[in-house]
Order: sequence, then structure tokens, then C-alpha cells
Amino acid sequence: GVSYDAVTMLGLLPVCSAPLHLSRGTLLHGCNVRCGLVSDVAVGNCLLTMYIRCGSIDSARRLFDEMPEKGLITWNAMINGYAQNGLPAYVLDLYNEMEENSSICPDAVTLLGVLSSCAYLGARTVGCQVEKQIEMLGYRSNVFLKNALVSMHSRCGNLAKARAIFDEMSDKSLVSWTAIIGGYGLHGQGEIAVELFDEMIRSGIQPDGTVFVSVLSACSHAGLTDKGLAYFYSMDRDYSLKPEREHYACMVDLLGRAGRLREAHELIISMPLQPDAAVWGALLGACKIHKNAELAKLAFQGVVEIEPTNVGYYVLLANIYLDAGNMEGVREARLMMKGLKLRKDPGYSYVDYEGRIHMFLAGDTSHPQANEIYKILHKLEDSIEKLGYSRKRDQDGKSEVASSGCRVHSERLAITFGLLNTMPDTDIIVIKNLRVCEDCHLFIKLVSKTVDRHFVIRDATRFHHFKDGSCSCRDYW
Repeated sequence: GVSYDAVTMLGLLPVCSAPLHLSRGTLLHGCNVRCGLVSDVAVGNCLLTMYIRCGSIDSARRLFDEMPEKGLITWNAMINGYAQNGLPAYVLDLYNEMEENSSICPDAVTLLGVLSSCAYLGARTVGCQVEKQIEMLGYRSNVFLKNALVSMHSRCGNLAKARAIFDEMSDKSLVSWTAIIGGYGLHGQGEIAVELFDEMIRSGIQPDGTVFVSVLSACSHAGLTDKGLAYFYSMDRDYSLKPEREHYACMVDLLGRAGRLREAHELIISMPLQPDAAVWGALLGACKIHKNAELAKLAFQGVVEIEPTNVGYYVLLANIYLDAGNMEGVREARLMMKGLKLRKDPGYSYVDYEGRIHMFLAGDTSHPQANEIYKILHKLEDSIEKLGYSRKRDQDGKSEVASSGCRVHSERLAITFGLLNTMPDTDIIVIKNLRVCEDCHLFIKLVSKTVDRHFVIRDATRFHHFKDGSCSCRDYW
């Protein structure tokens, strides 16, 4: 019979901030509604945080929309809730709503969540606007925001700006070093990433597992196989760090890209941990690069035991069989997909132009400038055919036809849009959700030579810088 109040709830709700206790938290929410406590700002914020930490993001948003009074803590909770739950587009939408419809001024916590989302999406226009806000609000010395800016600029394609911010930092934390090392690795500049890692060690900073993932990944993208192996074995020996699954995935990728598939497989077999999908997936990807269909089947069996509904692995296996001329294997992979009712994720690419995202799907004709885009693309294909380019055929034996829009990959449309709308001395930066295919990689290299432009493509794994007919990856990808 003892009554309860807001203070009671503020003590109870944090206890329910785990998925296991979501049902109890929901019951407490009901108690608050019945007693009128839900209108209390502190209780509302506590409920919001509870739903977010339980991963019930839709319930959190419903509560957020219903709250009559929203303070800075409320906005921050929802913005960072979206960020932590992998919904960066919602972060930017909500931040835009906050800017337009609220008198609340963002603080460092707000801007941190927004910058992380800009980095994930490659939304450099919004990221640069946030950077100006940081200056205006006097947060330039905030080390957390500086680290976020390093990450944002590197992931949005401006590695030089990321390095400038890093260099001007007087107090570089382990997170700072991790951000810049990861940036250089992502851009395929593994040699510089390695130099930075060694410099960090000399400065007295003790590495952790995260920075090792960054430097191992950098070694993998740059083909620094022996260096990567040395770092991997130094983890336990020199720093008492036991390699985790993500480190083994990096090593399988490192060895696999170098063509050392047998060693990569033996490493998986010898793991003291149960291999996860990333580990087997790295081996499967390496089999695609080196056209090893026999080992690919084994890697596929390993990965689908863990993630049986991940369509990407079935598509990858089908492509490996296609490269090997095994059409029966291609049909089997497709039948497995059909039996599980799996559909291939659509490839898309986008360009951030004048503050707007211009998105393209494969064969897209919905853009207002579609007619002009396809006309220019057709001319580009004609021009590079003179350099020896021939259109690659797809799984059905059909070639891409730019003039009709049939099956044209999205990155081609995106770079053509960039050529149509930007000045000749402007870099064209494209973000793509999937890995760039070999044919498009060759196409963009040749186009960069014929039009004398710098194309920056961020695909699912790394950045490619195309200039004068060559790529920064040196065809090691």
C-alpha cells in the first residue's frame, strides 16, 4: 500500500535497462502512465533510455514523439540511440528536425552522435556543417569530437583533412591513433598506417585489440603480408592480448588476398575459438579472388552453418562457380537461394552534391537527369572501347547496355552524374553499399584516364582512388 513517485521510478527503471528485463520495464511504463508520472521530464528520459538500451528502438521513438516536453537530454538520448542501433540515416533526420523545430542548442554529445553517423554514411556535407558548429560552440578542443572528426573526414574521402586534424592534436589518445590508422588502412595506404602504428608504440601508448584490427586490416588491403603476420603474433607475445575472432578474420583475409589459401584455411582449423561468419566469409572472399572453387565450397559450408540466411554468401559462391565455368554449381547456388526465399540485396551508389544525396540503383532511370546521364555514359563506354575495353557479361550471358539502362551498375551512373554536374577540377566521391566488381573497376580506371578526373569510390570494404588510368589499390583488392 506504499505509494510511489518519480524518485521511485528513477531508481527502478535503470534496473530494467537490458533486453532480458524489457517486459518489466514496459510494466513500469504502464504504471507511470496510470499515475501521470510519464509527463515528468526526468521519468520520460529514463524510460526513453531504458527502451534504447533494451534495443526496442521503435518503442523509444513512440515515447519520444509523445513526450510533451523535450530537453537536450531527451534529444541526445534518441539521437545516440539511433546511432548505437546502427540507424545513421535516422540520426541525421532527427538532428535536422532538432535544428529546424527546436530551440534546443546541441552539445558535444549531440554532435558526437551526428558525426559518427556522417562517417558511416559518407555524408560529408552534413559532417562539414557539424564541424563549423563545433567551432562556433567552442568545442574545438574537445578530444572526443576531434577523434570523431578524424574518423568522419577519412570515411568521407578527405584523408588529408583527417590527417591535419590529427597532427594538430596535442593530446593524442589511443582512440585518436586508432582513427587515423584505420583511415589510412581504409584508403589502401597501409605503409603509412604501419608507420603510424609503430610511432604510436614508440610514444608509449599501449595498444588494444581495436587498434590491432585497424593495423591488420591496413596490412591486408596493402598486401603487407609479412608485416601483418608479425603484428598478429606480437599481440600475445608482446602485449598480452589474446587474438579474438575479428583478428583471425583479418589474418584469413591477409593470407587469402596474398594467395596463401592453404595457410588461411589451416589458421582457421587451428583457432582456439570457434570461427564465426566473418572468418569463413574472409576465406570465401579470397577464393573468389583466386578462383579456387574447391576450397570455396568448404568455406561456404562453414559460413552458412552460422548465417544460413545471409544472401551475400550464396551470391558469392554463385559468382565463384561462374568464374570457374561451373554452370551446374551456379544453378545449385541459385536453387538454394530460391529454396530459402532469399533475394540479392540491391546494389546502390550515391553522391553527396550541394547538400543533397543523389542515389542510384543498378539500371536506375528514376533520376531527373537520367536521359543526360545515360547519353554521357554511352559516350564514355564508346570512348574507352578504343582503349581495349569490352563489356563483361553477367551470369545470364548478357552484356550491360548503357543506352537502355539494363543492368548498368550503380557506380557508373553515380560517377556520370558527377561528371555532368561538377567542375572539371572537382573530385567525384561515390559511396557504394557493395564491393565494386572487376568490370566496373576497370571501367572507372579507363574513364579516369579519358576525362582526366579523380574518382574516389568507397565500397563495402575500402576506398579506391582512380586517377590517370590507375587505382590506388594497385589492383590488389
